[in-house]
Amino acid sequence: MSQGQWQVIKENFGEKEFIEGNYYRLRQKEAGQYELSILKGGVCGEAIYHPRIILKEEGNVLTPISLYDNYETPVISLSYEEDPERLTDALQNLMQQFISVKEL
Repeated sequence: MSQGQWQVIKENFGEKEFIEGNYYRLRQKEAGQYELSILKGGVCGEAIYHPRIILKEEGNVLTPISLYDNYETPVISLSYEEDPERLTDALQNLMQQFISVKEL
């Protein structure tokens, strides 16, 4: 993971921002742990994750902890222990989406 990309995201995103039809959320869960997610609106007004990744920041190292995507069928729910490569790729892709949507 690029620490530079992560810093750009932290500096340019807040709790929840509506951009191009989706909500982009960066939320600190606890010390060093964050939720990075894109939310879509469901037909009943509910928030649908596409996806949500919980990650841990320790020094200059980002580690994805879990991924949840209830927009996909079937629903995707993964932990780092189950598939570290897939989770790492998903986090990189999600970070790139955040940077691209604001053209940072």
